[in-house]
Amino acid sequence: MAFSLKLLARTALRKIGFEPVHTAAALQDVRARDATEIEELYRRFVFPDLPKRDYRARCLSGLIGTTISEGVYVLRALHEGLRVPGDICEFGVAQGATSRLLANEILSLGERRLWLFDSFEGLPAPTSEDKLIDDIFNLGSMERYRGTMASREDEVIAKLKGIGFPFDRVRIKKGWVHETIRQTEVPTQVAFAYVDFDFYQPIKDALEFLDPRMPAGGMIVVDDYDFFSDGAKLAVQEFLAATGQRFTFELPLPFAGHFCTLKKVPRPASVAA
Repeated sequence: MAFSLKLLARTALRKIGFEPVHTAAALQDVRARDATEIEELYRRFVFPDLPKRDYRARCLSGLIGTTISEGVYVLRALHEGLRVPGDICEFGVAQGATSRLLANEILSLGERRLWLFDSFEGLPAPTSEDKLIDDIFNLGSMERYRGTMASREDEVIAKLKGIGFPFDRVRIKKGWVHETIRQTEVPTQVAFAYVDFDFYQPIKDALEFLDPRMPAGGMIVVDDYDFFSDGAKLAVQEFLAATGQRFTFELPLPFAGHFCTLKKVPRPASVAA
């Protein structure tokens, strides 16, 4: 009823020559209300074990290139992963909107650290495994995406400071992931990871890094599965084949987005001879 009345009001205004104008703040408020409603529906009917968090709707409404539905899936996987020990990782940080979403959820969990891996130089060069399946920027070829989607480190820092996340719990690993994961200071145990590297090789590197550091019950969300570059799906499928039955694989509801969820499962008990 409320939606119908608003539509009638806008139609009437346009007929007499007025066009409703939305400010950026007003649009943000609308998106935050949408996020509140979507998140509430998911908690009631899809993920009833997902706990509530203050400021969640604002964080969800601020996601860039990620649907609110995918954001809720990420939160569900995060909280499932939080049942086991370990830190939180994000591989592919961009402007830090998802970093803020994750940080807000673990704000009260003082023992958990947030590790952020990004080159801050945009996408790397694609490899032969990366086949363009969704030309999202209409660039015409996979090679032309090299260097796109670059963001600044200070944008990420500002978003985390904006929610009061303590910076002594943040580790920003700046550089190409195949180099930063080999540095001395890396997480020794990971409960949850969000992997948003788009291309085959960095996703493969991140997954292989996570496997020995993730206890049974740990969760991974890999973005852009079967979307943009075919390399993301290939990296996941090769990883699953290589790890045998150590991880389960789940796709979301069709409308929720293009991603998959992996869960580390306990090793089966040895059968006595």
